[in-house]
Amino acid sequence: MEFEGDRNVYLRDTWREQNMICGILPINPSSSGLWPSPKIPDHRANIKFYDYMFPHVQIIFLIVTILWQFFHFFLKRLGMIRFTSHMLTGILLSKSFLKENTPGRKFFSTEDYKETLFGLVGACSYMMFWFLMGVKMDLGLIRSTGRKAVAIGLSSVLLSITVCAFIFFLILRDVGTKKGEPVLNFFEIIFIYLIQCLSSFPVIGNLLFELKLQNSELGRLAMSSAVISDFSTSILSAILVFIKELKDERTRLGSVFIGDVIVGNRPMKRAGTVVFFVCFAIYIFRPLMFFIVKRTPSGHPVKKFYVYAIIILVFGSAILADWCKQSIFMGPFILGLAVPHGPPLGSAIVQKFESVVFGTFLPFFVATSAEEIDTSILQSWIDFKSIFIIVSISFVVKFALTTLPAFLYGMPANDCLALSLIMSFKGIFEFGAYGYAYQRGTIQPVTFTVLSLYILFNSAVIPPILKRIYDPSRMYAGYEKRNMLHMKPNSELRILSCIYRTDDIRPMINLLEATCPSRENPVATYVLHLMELVGQASPVLISHRLQTRNSENASYNSENVVVSFEQFHKDFFGSVFVSTYTALSVPKMMHGDICMLALNNTTSLIILPFHITWSADGSAIVSDSKMIRKLNKSVLDLSPCSVGIFVYRSNNGRRTIKETAANFSSYQVCMLFLGGKDDREALSLAKRMARDSRINITVVSLISSEQKANQATDWDRMLDLELLRAVKSNVLAGADIFFSEEVVNDANQTSQLLKSIANEYDLFIVGREKGRKSVFTEGLEEWSEFEELGVIGDLLTSEDLNCQASVLVIQQQQQMI
Repeated sequence: MEFEGDRNVYLRDTWREQNMICGILPINPSSSGLWPSPKIPDHRANIKFYDYMFPHVQIIFLIVTILWQFFHFFLKRLGMIRFTSHMLTGILLSKSFLKENTPGRKFFSTEDYKETLFGLVGACSYMMFWFLMGVKMDLGLIRSTGRKAVAIGLSSVLLSITVCAFIFFLILRDVGTKKGEPVLNFFEIIFIYLIQCLSSFPVIGNLLFELKLQNSELGRLAMSSAVISDFSTSILSAILVFIKELKDERTRLGSVFIGDVIVGNRPMKRAGTVVFFVCFAIYIFRPLMFFIVKRTPSGHPVKKFYVYAIIILVFGSAILADWCKQSIFMGPFILGLAVPHGPPLGSAIVQKFESVVFGTFLPFFVATSAEEIDTSILQSWIDFKSIFIIVSISFVVKFALTTLPAFLYGMPANDCLALSLIMSFKGIFEFGAYGYAYQRGTIQPVTFTVLSLYILFNSAVIPPILKRIYDPSRMYAGYEKRNMLHMKPNSELRILSCIYRTDDIRPMINLLEATCPSRENPVATYVLHLMELVGQASPVLISHRLQTRNSENASYNSENVVVSFEQFHKDFFGSVFVSTYTALSVPKMMHGDICMLALNNTTSLIILPFHITWSADGSAIVSDSKMIRKLNKSVLDLSPCSVGIFVYRSNNGRRTIKETAANFSSYQVCMLFLGGKDDREALSLAKRMARDSRINITVVSLISSEQKANQATDWDRMLDLELLRAVKSNVLAGADIFFSEEVVNDANQTSQLLKSIANEYDLFIVGREKGRKSVFTEGLEEWSEFEELGVIGDLLTSEDLNCQASVLVIQQQQQMI
C-alpha cells in the first residue's frame, strides 16, 4: 500500500509538472499587474509583466509612438512627412542598432507567438491605411482630367517598365552577375525595377494630403495619373495571377484538356469572385452609402452603427481578397473608393480612425517590417553597387518619362518637375512590398537593406524639394481654359454663386436669370452659402442635394438660401441645374472652400457679392464688411476660373428682370469696352445675355483718336477688334445688341462719359483690367478706393458719380504660364 501511495504521489507530481509546462506555453496574454498577488502559482511568479503578450505589445506601441513623434517634431520643420519619421523609428529599432543577443534585440524580436501577433496587427494596420486613403479620394475629380492624366499615367508606368526592361536585359544584362559583386538573381532584378517604376495611388495621395496639395490642379493631375497607372498595373497583375493559378491548376489535375476543367476549377471561381466583388462595390455598396448619407440630417453625425458595419465589411473584403490570391489591401481599398468622400459619412470615418491608424498602427507596421534592416552587412561599395545602378536608372527613366508628356501638354517647367517628383515618390506600399518579398525569401538581406535605405532617402528628400519649387499661391490655378470666352457654342454655363448674407439672395437670382438659361443654353449654378465658424472645432461643407434638411436643431440656417434657389430651379425647369452647399469655416480659409468647389465642378465663373450694401434709395450704406472684402480679394488672386464681383444697388421703379417685363419695359444693360482680356470676357457674358428678349444690351466701345487713325499692330488689340467685329456685324443668332463707339482721349473725357450715362441703365458690365495701362484711365488709378473693382468699376460705384445702377466687374481666369 505504501508503494502504491508513493506511486500515486509520483504520478500526481509528474502530471503537475507536465501541466505546468503546458500552462506556460502559450503564455497568459494578460499580466497580473506591476505588483502581482501572492496567490499567483509558482511557475508564473518569476515572469515579468512585460513578458506577457498584451503588455509587451502595448509597450512596443508606446515606444514606437514616442520615437516617431520625437523625430517628426523636428523633421516637419524641414518639410518632411510622417512616413520619414516612421522609417527612422523602424531603423532605430532594427538590427542596425539593436544587435543580436542584446536585451533590446530580444525585447523587439518577433519569435514564437510574437511573430503571429505582430504580423496580424501589421496586416490590419496596412489594410486600414488603404481603406482610409480610398475614403479620402474623390473619384469625381479624376473623371474631369482627361487625356493628359491618361498619357502621363501610362507613360510614367507602362512605358517606364518597357524602357527599363530594354535597358536591363539588353544593355546592362551583366549588372549584378560580375565577379566580385553580390549575385542578384533574375527575379530580384525584375522585382526591383518593377516596384521602382510603379506609382502607388495611396502613397501619392498621402503625400499630397500631408503637403495640402490634394485640391490643387497639380495634385489632381498627379492623383489622376497615379490612378491610371495603378489601374493598368492592377489589371495586368490580376491577369498574371489568374494565368499562374490556371497553370498550377492544370498541373495539379494532370494533362487534362483545359475545356474539361474550365468550369468549376478554383482559378475561375476566384476570378469570378473578384468580378462579383467589384460589381458589388459599384452597384450595391456605393448606393447604400448614398442612402446612409441621405438618411443623415444636415449638420448631424452619422450613426455609429453604420460606421461599425462598414468596418466589418472592410475586414471581410480583406479575407475575400486573400482567398482570391490578391493582396489583402485591394478589397478594403475598393470599398474605400466606394464610400462618398467628405461630410457626413467619409469625414466621420476618417475622423474616427485616422488618428489611431496613422499615429499608432501604421508606425507599428513600419517599425516591425524594418526589424530586419541591417546596415552592418554593407561593408563596401561593391556590396550594393548593382542595386544602386538598378534603382538609379529606374528613377531617371521614370522621371524623364513623366516630365516629357507633361511638358508636351504645355505645363510650366516647374510644374513638370514637381509632377515628376510626386510620381517618383516612394512610401509605405513599396516598403511593404520589399518587406513581404524579404519574408518569403525572394530578395536577399543586403537587397532589402539597400532598398529600405533608398526609400528613406527618397521620402526625406522629395517633400522638401516640392515645397521649394511649387508655389502654393498657384494652388487653384488651372492648366485648362475655364472661362466664358473659350466656351463651346451652346454649351452649359457653370457658375458658382456665393451668398454671404440673406440680402444677397434676390440680386443673385436676378443676375443668374439675366444669363438667359434655356434648354439649348443651360446654366448650372452651384450656390455656396458661406458662414463663419463659431463654437465648432473643424470646418464643415454640407451638400443640401445629398443630405436631408433638419433646421430645428442645426447650429446654422441655410433654409432661405435653399428654398429660394429651389424655386429658381422650378421656374426654369429643364434649363437650370441648382446644387446648394453650406460652408462653415474660419474667414481666412473661406477662399479655399470657394476655389475648391469651383475647381471640383469645373465652373467658368464665380460670382461674389460686393462687401458693401446700400439702402433701397442708395443714400446710405447698410453694411461694410472688411472680412468679405479680404475674402473677395483672395478669391481674385487664387481662383481657378473667371470671377465676377457683383455690386448691387436697387434701382427705383425697375428692380428685377421679371418686374421690368411686367411693366412692358426692358432691363437695360450696358457693357463698357476699353480693351483687354477682362473686357473680352465681360463682352462674352453680355453676348449671352442678349439672347433674352427682355434684356436690351448696349455695347459702348471707347476708342482714342490715335487708335481710330492707325491700324492695330499689337496682338491684344487685334483680338479686341475681332471680337467687336462680330458684334458690329450682328452675327449672333437671335441676339439684338446696340453698339456705339465713343472717341475718348484722356481720363477726364472717360469720367464725363460715365457721368452722362450713369443713370440710363439697370446694370453695367465692365472688365477689371488690373495693372493694364490705358489712355482712357491714366491717372485715375491713384484715386481708386476699391482696387478689386478696377478703375472703371470703382468709378461707377463712387459717390461722385451718384450712379444708382448695379455693376458687375469681370476678371478673366488667370491661367498658368
